Amino acid sequence: MQQATPPMMPVVSPFPSANITTEQIQKCLDENKKLILAILDNQNLGKLAECAQYQAQLQKNLMYLAAIADAQPQIATVPAQMPAHPAVQQGAYYMQQQAPQQGIFPPRMPTQFA
Repeated sequence: MQQATPPMMPVVSPFPSANITTEQIQKCLDENKKLILAILDNQNLGKLAECAQYQAQLQKNLMYLAAIADAQPQIATVPAQMPAHPAVQQGAYYMQQQAPQQGIFPPRMPTQFA
């Protein structure tokens, strides 16, 4: 099976410009998806050198996206005294009314020694 090489994004500045567009962010996210799939394919084929190359590019992209997120102005938090949205209140009510669910493991039985 021949692995298609995902298109590599040009090397981006570690400091994003103030006029970054959502299209540019989406392009980076799409490339990250392709890189992750290429990493998985190459791992399954035992091509570790290619994996390292794709992982390095993925790391650069993630750092770039993190820098963009960090550069965004912080949204003020909603004061606690403001009432929550009605849909949120209904969700909280539903969560309180549910019966406790058992985990995937059965409850432990006490160990008895004869």
